[in-house]
Amino acid sequence: MKVGLVQSPVWWTIDPPLGLAQVAGCLRAAGHEVAVWDLNILLWKNRLPQYENMWLWEQYQFWNHPDIVDRFFEDNREFIDKTLEGMLSSDCRLFGFSIYAGTQRAALRLAQRLKEADSRRRVVFGGQYFFRGPHAEEMLRTGFVDAVVRGAGDELFPQLAADLERTGLPRKRAGLLFRDGADIVDGGPAESPKNLDALPFPDFSGFPMDLYTDKTRIPVAASRGCVLGCRFCSSREFWPHYSGMSGERIFAELKHQKAMFPQRAHFEFYDLTANGRPENLYRFALLAADFMIQHRPERNFRWKINAIVRPEMTRDYLAVLKAGGCQDIIYGIESGSPDVLWRMNKNYDPAVADRVLQATHEVGIRTVANFMFGFPGETEEDFQLTLDFLRRNRPWLDMAYGSATFTSLEEYSYLAEHPREFDIRQETAHTAHNLYWDSLDGKNTYPVRLDRYARFRRTCRELGLDAYKGLDGALELDRLANLAHYYQYRDRRLEAIGAYVDYLERDRASRPMREQLRRYQGDLRLLVKALRLVERANRLLLSANGALREGQELLRRTLESGELLAMPGSSRGEIDRVRLYVARAQRFLRRLTHGGGLRWGDRGLVVCWEKEPAPPLEELRALRSKVDRLIELSESEEARTSPAAVVPGAR
Repeated sequence: MKVGLVQSPVWWTIDPPLGLAQVAGCLRAAGHEVAVWDLNILLWKNRLPQYENMWLWEQYQFWNHPDIVDRFFEDNREFIDKTLEGMLSSDCRLFGFSIYAGTQRAALRLAQRLKEADSRRRVVFGGQYFFRGPHAEEMLRTGFVDAVVRGAGDELFPQLAADLERTGLPRKRAGLLFRDGADIVDGGPAESPKNLDALPFPDFSGFPMDLYTDKTRIPVAASRGCVLGCRFCSSREFWPHYSGMSGERIFAELKHQKAMFPQRAHFEFYDLTANGRPENLYRFALLAADFMIQHRPERNFRWKINAIVRPEMTRDYLAVLKAGGCQDIIYGIESGSPDVLWRMNKNYDPAVADRVLQATHEVGIRTVANFMFGFPGETEEDFQLTLDFLRRNRPWLDMAYGSATFTSLEEYSYLAEHPREFDIRQETAHTAHNLYWDSLDGKNTYPVRLDRYARFRRTCRELGLDAYKGLDGALELDRLANLAHYYQYRDRRLEAIGAYVDYLERDRASRPMREQLRRYQGDLRLLVKALRLVERANRLLLSANGALREGQELLRRTLESGELLAMPGSSRGEIDRVRLYVARAQRFLRRLTHGGGLRWGDRGLVVCWEKEPAPPLEELRALRSKVDRLIELSESEEARTSPAAVVPGAR
C-alpha cells in the first residue's frame, strides 16, 4: 500500500520530524511505499510576514485558537489547496498525521479537507498526544479521522496499513482505536516495542532536507523513557519503563545515516536520558572512536546528548565519549538546592554534579546545564543556592539554560496530578493553569518566577556565561506576550492591554497579537462612554443637596440589590438627571464582551470592568486612542509587507 505521512504545523524547523521518519522507516521495511508531505516546513518557508512569529515554539498556543487557525488557512488558501491537490492526486489510500498539542487543530482542518474531497481516503492520527486522556475519542467523533494510534506506532501503524490493504478494514489491535459506523472500537492498552535494536532505521529520504534550517544535523533517538521519575516530567506516564538500544545498534544507525547524508556531520540525540544505561553509551563511543581512526575525516561525525548527573560520568568515561565524537552534553541540573532536588525526586548530590561538570569540561566536551525556577516549595534562599551553584561551577560551564517556562505543570506529570501535595492552588475543581499557577500562600506566582528567571540570566551575564535563552524569538517579546496572557488569565484586563500594546509597538506585523488586542477594542469604546456618563452623575451627586441625598441613597440601594435602573420617562430635576446618566451607562456596560458594572465607592459611583475599577476618564480615552492607532498601524504594516503566497510543488 502507498501511505502518505503528513506533518502539519506547528513543529520546529531546524531538522526533519524524527517520529514521522521512524514511521516511514518502519513502513518501508514492511514493504509499503511512502510519500511525505512536511506541510509545516513548506508553510514556514513561504510564511507571510504577519505570521513570522507563529513558528516560535513559545507561541505554539496560538495554533490552538480556532479563529487564528481559520484565518491562517484562509490567508494561505492557494498554497494549501495546491498541496492538497498533490496529496489527492497521489496513489496514497492512507494518510498518517503526527500529532501533538500544537499541531492537532491544523491537522484536523487538513483531515477535514481530505475527507470532504474523497471520503474513501483513510486518515489516521498518532503521537504522544493520544497516549492518555480523551483526545483519541474526541478526534474520532469529528468524523474526519478514521483511526487513532494510541501508543508507539513503530509496529502498529505498518500492521494497520497491511490490514487495510488486505481487507479494506482495520482490525482490532492493542493500541488502536477506530470508527465502526457510529461506534468506536478500542483495542486496549498499547504495547511498546520490546527490542529497540530490532527497529528499522528512521528514513529521511522523502523529506525536503534542503529546507530545514540546520543543514548539518540529523535527529536520533536511542532510547524510550527515562530512568528517573522527576515530579515535573510526564515521561513515566507515556513510557513506564526505560528501554535503550545497544551500543552496536546506535553506531549502526549513525553510520547508516552518515552514508545516506554525507554532508551532514552532526547527530542530535533527542533522548531524555542518553546515559540511562551508561555501558551502552560507552560501547557506542568506543565503536565511533575506532571508526573515526580508520576512516577519512570527511566521514567522521559529532553528536550531542542530554544526560543525568551520575557518579559513573568520570573523567576516563567522558574521555571515551569525547574520542567517539561527543561534542556537547546537556545536564539536567535544575536547582542548586538539595531540598528542591528532593522535592523534584531528582536524586543526585550537588557535590557529584560539581565533579561531573568539571570532568566534562576538562576532557574538552562542551558543557551545558539546564535550570528551573519556582518549583513548588522553592524559597528565595533555595534560589540563591542555585545562583551559588552557577557561580561555583562557572569555570566548567560553557552555557547555562534557564527554562523559559520556569516550572510548568506538564500535563500528566506527577506534579500536575497531585497539586495538593505541592500546595498549588487549584483554579477550578480539577486543575490549575500549567504556567500561571500560584502557591497556596501566594508567595510563588508567575511574576515571581519570571523575576527569578530574569535574575538568573542577569547573573549569567555578570559571570560572562552564555545564557541560552531557550526561545526562538526575542526575550522581551516573549516576556510581554506571557505577561499579557497572564494578566488576561487573571482578569486583569487593563494590564493585559498594556502588555499587548507594548508588544505591538515592537512587532507591528504580528496578526495574532493584533487580534488579541482587537478583542478589547470594542469594550474600551463602551467603557469610555459609560465612564463619561458616570462622571456626570458623580458631579451632580457631589453637590449633595437634600434631594440628591435621597437620590444618592436610592442609587446605593438599587446597586446593592443588583437591580438595573429603569429609564425614566422624563428628566425632571437633578435626581432624574442622575438616574438617566446611570441608566444610560448601564446600557453600555451590559454590552461589554468581558463584563462590567457599577458599584458604590467612597466618592460615588465606580465603573468596573470585570473585577477591576476603570481608570480616570482621560487615562481611559488615551488608552483607547492608543489601541485604535496601533491596530490601524498594524493593519497598514501587514498590507504593506504582505506579498502573495508562493505556491510550491508537492513533494
